[in-house]
Amino acid sequence: MADDGQPAVFNVVKIKGPTVHLDGNHPLAGQALTFSCKVTAVRAASGEEIAHKHVHGAHGHQH
Repeated sequence: MADDGQPAVFNVVKIKGPTVHLDGNHPLAGQALTFSCKVTAVRAASGEEIAHKHVHGAHGHQH
């Protein structure tokens, strides 16, 4: 379990006798990723977003 109580996922990378080597990295860790995106809308930030210094999105925010 992770510190937040959620299950932690590991891959077994090597078994040597009684020792098991695990890898907890995401499968894409260390890989170069390229994203292509399109801006579909632009709006002014709300006062709350400016105060919190991040976007809250269409359904408010949860933090």
